[in-house]
Amino acid sequence: MSATACEDHDWGSEQETARANVGAAAQGDGDPRSSFERDWARIIHSGAFRRLQGKTQIFAPATADYLRTRVTHSIEVAQIGRALAERFGVPPALVEAACLGHDLGHPPFGHTGEDALNAVMEDHGGFEGNAQSFHIVTKLEQKHPDYDGLDLCRATLLALIKYPYRRGAGSKYLYEEDVKVYGEWLYEGTGVSLLTGATGEPARTIGAQLMDWSDDIAYSVHDLEDGILSGYLQPATWSSESFLDAVHRSVSSAPIKWQDGPPSQQIVAECIRPLFDAYAKWAPDIPMDVIREMSRCYIDKFARAGDVRRVGSTGTSFDYRLVVPEEIRVENQILKSITFEFIIRDHRTVQIFHKGEQIVLRLFEELFRNATKRRPDRFLLFPRPLRDRLAMDRDNQSALARLVCDYVASMTEGQALRLYSRLFEPFSPSEGTLP
Repeated sequence: MSATACEDHDWGSEQETARANVGAAAQGDGDPRSSFERDWARIIHSGAFRRLQGKTQIFAPATADYLRTRVTHSIEVAQIGRALAERFGVPPALVEAACLGHDLGHPPFGHTGEDALNAVMEDHGGFEGNAQSFHIVTKLEQKHPDYDGLDLCRATLLALIKYPYRRGAGSKYLYEEDVKVYGEWLYEGTGVSLLTGATGEPARTIGAQLMDWSDDIAYSVHDLEDGILSGYLQPATWSSESFLDAVHRSVSSAPIKWQDGPPSQQIVAECIRPLFDAYAKWAPDIPMDVIREMSRCYIDKFARAGDVRRVGSTGTSFDYRLVVPEEIRVENQILKSITFEFIIRDHRTVQIFHKGEQIVLRLFEELFRNATKRRPDRFLLFPRPLRDRLAMDRDNQSALARLVCDYVASMTEGQALRLYSRLFEPFSPSEGTLP
């Protein structure tokens, strides 16, 4: 299709701009912004978005100057998403809003925090980062006293759903309580529904596909860049047999459906060669302009690749598919695998996140105990505004578990560390001086 494949789609239709709580006309009265521009603003002004500045992207906040946090990552994803949206004729504000909101649900301490909360929530509906993002914008964020959430447009909510599954279909899903409220309304008139089994190709709007690819581009390139700046990645070693073996194993085991099977070690080596040639001669102190120029080249290469094709005739944004060439997907995955093998699986990183996992687990367990035990100090470990909400569900263990989970997941890493210190560590002279 043409470079503006989706420009003829009716993005201003009721199908795309409908809101579950307040009609688009009422909310837009006198406002020159589009519906999607208002969604963009609602996410930017949300507390959940601001808290991303205190959450790990690949290195913990404040561990080194200028390395990315979740908030800077989200902003960079949004910039890439806007460029892709403009290229294919999708409203830029729609894709930007989805990119800015895609990581809102990440708990403290990255994916280890996510795994910890999922384990303790196993009998209470589970925990999953993308599901939590949807939960935040539809329920937890408070914009208006008459309804929960941010009341985003249908198209924006659908663009946030990276994994359109119900729980039980796999490790990625939406919470059942949110499906009951929004499941039918979201997919009304599309001929599409959430998958209940792990088989079958998930239906995602073009907005969700562009958000997902923008995320892949950003973290494949930027995490690699931060890894070099941190000193964890040493490009001078990238031609060694052991390095190539490790990256090849990682690429081969990635949960990706390759058209012709995983790439060979020779292909992996050929993809890594330009990086080695660009960086190795400067080691150990690679100039910043060299690093940034390589990052620019890869982002440009990935963003320019691919096309959007029409694959349906429902008149909805499910009619389009982003098609990225296999060789580009391979190269993108190789960059991610370098980061995965030599930063995320580095013993120093694993040790730090192991500590974070234990902090999250212990905070949840202690807070859940306080929320469920019938004793005089019940609910008193929680901030006063949350106590009344907990009391409303005092006899419902799963509801209490979800409230405790939401509270822990919302914390920045600094907040989690301070609460852990107050609950479990010896008193210090500064005890109680910080909220």
